[in-house]
Amino acid sequence: MPKKLFNKKTLLGAALLASAPALKASGGGITEGGKSQRGVNHLTLEEVPGFFKPEEEQELIDKLNSKIKICVPNDMGKTGEFHFLPDTIVVVMPPFETNVVRMTFVVSHMVAGNTDKVLLLVYSQQLSPSEQIPTPKSLKKLKLDVSSIEIVGLYNIPALKTTAQNDTRIGAADPAPRSKIEFDINLSPQNISTMMNSGTSTIYVQAALLPKVDFESGKWDRMILSEMDTIQFMGNECPEDHVVYDPSQPGGAGVAPTDDF
Repeated sequence: MPKKLFNKKTLLGAALLASAPALKASGGGITEGGKSQRGVNHLTLEEVPGFFKPEEEQELIDKLNSKIKICVPNDMGKTGEFHFLPDTIVVVMPPFETNVVRMTFVVSHMVAGNTDKVLLLVYSQQLSPSEQIPTPKSLKKLKLDVSSIEIVGLYNIPALKTTAQNDTRIGAADPAPRSKIEFDINLSPQNISTMMNSGTSTIYVQAALLPKVDFESGKWDRMILSEMDTIQFMGNECPEDHVVYDPSQPGGAGVAPTDDF
């Protein structure tokens, strides 16, 4: 069952991060702006409205309200050969909705390896002015304030060994496949509505991948991270300079904002 945002048990994960010994940055580490190697020195994080699987019971589908809108700036385009949402988005949901709202976070470009790993989805409402946990293996750095981090999703990723590939006349597949993981998160509309009313409705989200043995021992220097995404929750409709993200349309932003759910 997907995890709920603001589950107090996730604070245990934050306590684990906060108790990790401070690491000294070692020479030769990767800095932001260096060469990108997806899955090797960083991950990719995207958000989409929650989806329901055909086999899910109708009772669950009725309980979970999937009518959530992701709003992007009018000038959103494509980045490289992949279609990415911008790193800052607005999520519109009915204020004081009584049902749970589902949102999906997609972590991409994890490369096969010979070790078991742990994938984390973490968020905070506060940023850190400096790097609190140095990650010399990661192109992207942890920007969240460690003292307020909550782990909203945690998955064990078993080892996936590389497989030798045969040459063909048109070429050969890479021996190390890449994969993606989707976190289906059931948001708490009541808590988020309270955040909106208090003017604190922005959260910052990152994904992190590290060897399982490191996670269990509280070592973080081999962790690689995604970019940081900023999500602002709003009620009723998109801002005037935004449109509803529609992946079926060219460029993704082909639907004008509406206020009906």
